[in-house]
Amino acid sequence: MAALVRFARAFGLAVLLFPVGLATHEVMHLVVYSALGVRAALLVTSWRLGSLGVPIFGLHSAPLGPDAVPLPVLVLNNGLGPMLAAALLAVLLASIDRRSRAAKAALLANVLALVFFACIEMAYPLLEEVGHVNADVLLLPELNYGAVLLIMLVTTFLATWRPGGPRLRLAPVRRGHGVPTNTA
Repeated sequence: MAALVRFARAFGLAVLLFPVGLATHEVMHLVVYSALGVRAALLVTSWRLGSLGVPIFGLHSAPLGPDAVPLPVLVLNNGLGPMLAAALLAVLLASIDRRSRAAKAALLANVLALVFFACIEMAYPLLEEVGHVNADVLLLPELNYGAVLLIMLVTTFLATWRPGGPRLRLAPVRRGHGVPTNTA
């Protein structure tokens, strides 16, 4: 039961921290765009989730001008935005006491989620423009949030699982008895 509580605490904290990481990631996109001379704004977006059509909301940094952003600038921005946010969370992760297992697991899960975002955000324009591949599947909320949920579940489970816990035993252990001897 204690392992389940540890996992639930870490996973719940990871989910609560996710909007902070996501907002930081999008603000970092604005920082990178500004540093590269591109005017941009932060938008609240609405997606429809799967066949249920349930609306979910997200944040998105978008260039404001009518001119297309050059591919190298777009790829650089798409990678740096989430990686800078991940770096900020990694600094926080490194500063937390080792005994704060739930907090460390939650932060690590969010750092890994941001690395995932960096990968798919860089892959999208490269696949579309360079590879001439329709990469719209990378824009699906089921993939974006589903993968993040999976990353959080696996990371928090692995971080809160104790290797010294109960193990499957193939043979009964006899306590108090030494090595069996042949007395025949």
